[in-house]
Amino acid sequence: MNITKTFKIWFGLSAVLIIVSLFAIFGYGYNTGIDFAGGTILEIETIGLQDSDITPAATITEAYKTQVDMDVAVQAEGGDRYFIRSAQINNDQKNAILAELKTMFDSAEELRFETVDPTIGADVVRKAILAVIAAVIGILLYVAYAFRKIPGEVNAWKFSVAAIVALVHDTVILLGMYAIIGKFMGAEIDSLFITALLTLLGFSVHDTIVTFDRVRENLRRRGGEALPTIINDSVIETVIRSLNTSFTLFVILIAMFFFGGQTLKFFTLAMIIGVVIGTYSSIFIAAPLLLLGHKKS
Repeated sequence: MNITKTFKIWFGLSAVLIIVSLFAIFGYGYNTGIDFAGGTILEIETIGLQDSDITPAATITEAYKTQVDMDVAVQAEGGDRYFIRSAQINNDQKNAILAELKTMFDSAEELRFETVDPTIGADVVRKAILAVIAAVIGILLYVAYAFRKIPGEVNAWKFSVAAIVALVHDTVILLGMYAIIGKFMGAEIDSLFITALLTLLGFSVHDTIVTFDRVRENLRRRGGEALPTIINDSVIETVIRSLNTSFTLFVILIAMFFFGGQTLKFFTLAMIIGVVIGTYSSIFIAAPLLLLGHKKS
């Protein structure tokens, strides 16, 4: 396998993924969770619907209309559990809704209740954006420092820029895939997604640095050889390690996706996408970018 000679194939594939992702981001947009938009989440478990002529979801919607005159989104979770999202309500309103539901069902029990003020949600958005920017700047400076003593013509900033471009590649594709998931499966942008995004940044850079570190070692030991050969050999020498690390994490995430419950479903799915894209970019994108940047300079 010669990564440096076939880089146009991988760049072409990435270009298609990025175009699709940008279309999804700007065409579909995102559903924002209550962490960002504000609002209330109520999760309940019901038993014994008394009026069999209407569905449980319609019954729950009717209870909200009666008590707080509010439209809601009701999602069935299985096992007579329902996930309800609405505009912000207080504890007294929630208790009134539960009392109303208990007249419609044999039993209606609260499992989870979260409410966030819209102004707090706006502050969370600002802090999430700052966290991502700080992480990217920190990674840029760290890679430049870690690879400051590079023999030959490949300086540390070329490593750093290649790592950051690969990160942007991973981030755009993850955001695009998540926009598609949000459109067709109802996934929301919330604090868990930001956690997944930041984890992806760290994972992707870790994998890329492993490859770049091998490039540095080979530059010292084989300084007289052509740079494309050194970079390609470095990728080959580290690819098995990268794949093994990613596969073990992938197996754990698959288990979490199927058995971790509804609240972790989309977080885990974002992590799975991130691991796959991060592994792909560290092998097929980051190293060729390093070579391409060297040739352009």
